Amino acid sequence: MHDLAQSVHPAAGTAGPLRFRRALVRTLTAVALASAVGLAAPAAPAVAAAPPLPSDVTAFSTPLIDPSGLFLINRGLDNSILFSRGVPADNAYSDFFSIGGQIIGDPTAAIAPQGAQVFARSVGNVPVTNLVVSYAFPTGFSTIPGLLISSEIAAVRIPPQGSLPPMIRIFARGQDDGAVYTNLLVNGDPQGWVSLGGFITSEISAAIIGPLGFPPDIRLVVRGGDNRLYAMVLNNVNGVVSGWTPLGNLIAGSNPSLSGQNALTNFQGNEVFVVDAASRAAFTWNFNSPGWVSLGGKVVGDIAVSTPSDFGLHLHVRGTTNAVYLNRRPPGSTRFGGYINLGGVLTGNISASGGGAINGRTVVDQFITRTRENGISSRIQLNTVGGFTSFFNINGPPQG
Repeated sequence: MHDLAQSVHPAAGTAGPLRFRRALVRTLTAVALASAVGLAAPAAPAVAAAPPLPSDVTAFSTPLIDPSGLFLINRGLDNSILFSRGVPADNAYSDFFSIGGQIIGDPTAAIAPQGAQVFARSVGNVPVTNLVVSYAFPTGFSTIPGLLISSEIAAVRIPPQGSLPPMIRIFARGQDDGAVYTNLLVNGDPQGWVSLGGFITSEISAAIIGPLGFPPDIRLVVRGGDNRLYAMVLNNVNGVVSGWTPLGNLIAGSNPSLSGQNALTNFQGNEVFVVDAASRAAFTWNFNSPGWVSLGGKVVGDIAVSTPSDFGLHLHVRGTTNAVYLNRRPPGSTRFGGYINLGGVLTGNISASGGGAINGRTVVDQFITRTRENGISSRIQLNTVGGFTSFFNINGPPQG
């Protein structure tokens, strides 16, 4: 055993005058990370890049459905970014259209005052962003300088507070060292990359922890080099609250999925879900009552976690028959009710929005997934006792 104990430092070439970055860098530099042998990087020559993420976490694409029903986003078959504008009051979406770019992996986006702020990893491993004004008009790509990345980008919208400017915090894996890095965009302007250390072998899951405080705390969960999961809590302004800590000894066979990802109102971030590598069963870890609990099943790919309109919790998974299965936990309960087959023939991961009366939206929940015909298909849950629409397609160019 040895300590990770990496010094936390700004990435080379970063700069930014705003006090948000200064406060974060001062705090992070003073914090030693938790002892975590599984997050230590493998020995390698200093000039060599970190190994790429393994295929068990990159094999399947994952589209994104915004929880407020304002947009969908995915990578196209031509590796451009495809975008669909939502009409929440009608529970409907426009045809997908390309906003350009050439990317690796899946794009993501967060709500900004003018529309959707899109993030992706370019084919040159450069982080890029594009503001889609009014969820219809892309303004063009710009780079987020100072770091080459080897993962998708995770984005967390910081809830507005008083006169503070709009902020989005992003996370990515560094190409050179496989560590976690973060950057804060203030009014769309990146303040500079800061290393949070470690060595990770999965995409990054990030969510605000409830109840919401100001400045908010953000929980990160990743898979380390020993294939266990590790968690960190980061305050948006004051830096690391608790360093990387292992979550038991379960060997993860998928990307982790935190509850409350992309949340707009119901901030959770207190439970993480992952697939056990040996059994392929879904497992959960509740940070309020630590320990792994099996939810059974045999899961292909990643788990989609969503908060339905009644504030229960939903898991959507892809089974071994490539159908969608839903496992629901009612509000106030600690037990899931078991898997329900919702049909379909999937070729990728699932994304679920949850529900709630935001922007006039009336769904209990909704999921989207990639089909055999390289399209995006969806079902809407209309009530909590089994009312679903049939599968319907959202048209547009072929999906990747």
